[in-house]
Amino acid sequence: MTVTCAMLPGPLGEIGALRRGACPSLATPMRTGDGLLVRLRPTAAALTAHDLLALADLARAHGNGLIEITARGNLQLRGLTDASVPHLAVGLAAAGIVPQTGVAIEVPPLAGIDPSELADAAPLADALRAALADAALVLAPKLAVVVDGGGVLSLADMVADIRLDAVARIRGLAWRLSLGGDRMTARAVALLPGEKAVDGVMTVAAALAAIGPAARGRDLDPTLLAAALGAAPVPPIPVASPVHPLGVHGIGDETVLGLAPAYGQIHADRFAALTRELVACGATEFRLAPHHALLVRGLCAETVAAAQACATRGRVWSTQDAPGRTVSVCAGSAGCASASFDTHAAADALVARAGDLLDGSFDVHVSGCPKGCAHPAAAAVTLCGTAAGVGLVLGGRAGDGAAAILPADALRPALHRLGALLRARRADGETAGNLIDRTASDTLVSAYQGQQ
Repeated sequence: MTVTCAMLPGPLGEIGALRRGACPSLATPMRTGDGLLVRLRPTAAALTAHDLLALADLARAHGNGLIEITARGNLQLRGLTDASVPHLAVGLAAAGIVPQTGVAIEVPPLAGIDPSELADAAPLADALRAALADAALVLAPKLAVVVDGGGVLSLADMVADIRLDAVARIRGLAWRLSLGGDRMTARAVALLPGEKAVDGVMTVAAALAAIGPAARGRDLDPTLLAAALGAAPVPPIPVASPVHPLGVHGIGDETVLGLAPAYGQIHADRFAALTRELVACGATEFRLAPHHALLVRGLCAETVAAAQACATRGRVWSTQDAPGRTVSVCAGSAGCASASFDTHAAADALVARAGDLLDGSFDVHVSGCPKGCAHPAAAAVTLCGTAAGVGLVLGGRAGDGAAAILPADALRPALHRLGALLRARRADGETAGNLIDRTASDTLVSAYQGQQ
């Protein structure tokens, strides 16, 4: 159903066991192994140091202090209780931090700032958000809409049920409406002028509502929708390789630094300390971004290195080559009752023993259980917790059958063996992804099990 969250939740005892597929929020927190979890995205695109420090105080006062930045650039606060969630809502309001409600509509984190973008996506997203709120359609809780105007940190690799991508044409700017994918894989519906883009999305939303509250973009026929919109066939559009937000970016004449807490999670004390250090380096503004990132504005060439050093001391990644950034990790046994092992410790072991192989050319997923919350799609390598131990899944999802299973206490030496095997077989200049693709599954399984 459409998420229209009130500031204060109802009877939390009734919603603590939020079903899989729903979105945890102030009104509907999700019960996890370390208490209740609340996910929120501030309505303000730009956050101040005061905002970040307030969030740290609230996470510490009403939860267990853990703050997460999700893969889609949302905030999560963990370890809350039935009694503390209402106080969190009051605290957010007092700090002037207003969470977004309704359908999730995402725009590039530097929309309206990046001079290389084709269009500022924010006004169109605001108009669409208002139209959806007025229509009050019953839509899937996790329905995602992307409005991408381009730019250095575009959302080209962000999967969504409905996409609007800016396209430059001889006759002026247009918006490509598409369904169920990222910019490359989404199925095109129509190419619309700006004044018809909101109506086009509303036609798609009405079609989803007609199917039912579980319908997603993949469930619609783009040909039928194109006919309903009277649209001509959509020509292919160029798709540039997306830029990861981590690291230093030149945006026009300013320097923007992308940071990411290790595996998306940081304690409030460390978060607050880092915020103060970044302000001392000249930071003036912060923006949440996909891939667990936080963008820092206000730095200059002379202070960005100092800011990166502060981040490193706080266990926060600040460079494109941070090996852990290619690993998707769930909360693990420390934060989820379903998880059977410490996923963060496993990810650290993976980085320590095979960090040179984590070059971004393949996906790695460390999942505490077969649900695979951190990375629902297939990954080249998945380590998945099961009742019998930690399973190795090759080229599949966490819930797929494991090729081999080891006790959790045997995982570190297994990762060492896998790293040594791949390192010995790697050709000069070869990506690790290609190396894994050409290495027989039986060979990888034997190394994992110690049967070389």
